Amino acid sequence: MQSFSPYRDFWLRLGLSVLLAFFFVFLGSDSLSDTIKGKYLVADLLSGFCLTFITTSLINVITAFLDEQYPWNKYLTTRLVYQFIAAVVIPAIFVLAFMYTYLIVMLGFKKEELDFFFKTEFPISILFIIFWNVVYVGYFFYRESKKSDGELLSLKEQLYTLQNVKTGSDMLPTLPEESIADIKEEADFTESGTINKIKILVAVSGSKNIPIPVETIAYFYKDGNYTSLKTFQSETYLLNHSLDELMKLLEETLFFRANRQFIINLKACHYFTNEENGKLEVHLMPAYDDGVIISQKRTPAFKEWLNK
Repeated sequence: MQSFSPYRDFWLRLGLSVLLAFFFVFLGSDSLSDTIKGKYLVADLLSGFCLTFITTSLINVITAFLDEQYPWNKYLTTRLVYQFIAAVVIPAIFVLAFMYTYLIVMLGFKKEELDFFFKTEFPISILFIIFWNVVYVGYFFYRESKKSDGELLSLKEQLYTLQNVKTGSDMLPTLPEESIADIKEEADFTESGTINKIKILVAVSGSKNIPIPVETIAYFYKDGNYTSLKTFQSETYLLNHSLDELMKLLEETLFFRANRQFIINLKACHYFTNEENGKLEVHLMPAYDDGVIISQKRTPAFKEWLNK
């Protein structure tokens, strides 16, 4: 089982507990002066503080544990059920038990005198519990976004210094941008059959150079200003080459340029469907967020490629 650490929000929960303690004490009060002079003021403040601090701490620990075991972006449905039971229902039961013990056992209230608590304070407590869950959920996605941005930035910084393309016999360094135009111009007068087809791509992951056999690559796709590849093992890497450059180096019987955003491997084509205006929608394996659209103009070439 993975270890986990609670969120480091001690001072936030401490300050919030103080504020809510005063809020619940003065909630529904007809006279502030009478409330301040009341004999239960100190006890109410202490109980309100303890109740809020323990409840928020409980939600903190439960949510941090679930974030490690069932992250939202991987187990959405399961996590939603567990979050509701563990971080909403259980804290609500705790609030009910705490207030029952405090009001009836410690202060000696009768059950019929708890009408205000059940109609006002307890519903507000439930709303606060839900709100505090939403805060942690939002923080989870914020943290994941920052983590992804940091990893992507690290990869991009290393990409331009470490990325190489390896052919069957030679290792070719990545060319500067000013040389790309010369290559394209020269390639226009060269038949595709005379260009060496790559067998290995050397990808970068952190400080590691990872040789990837081309046949294990499911598809290439354009991601913003960068080109990414996804393997059949669902591993994703960045490349410092455009799709146009890759098509000149890839085996045409194995890879097909579906559109401006995708180059797909024949083995990655799970199935395709006919769409309006003669278009096709190809569904890939491993799955991509959306289907890959092939235009009416490219459809004949795609079907011909399938039969090669």
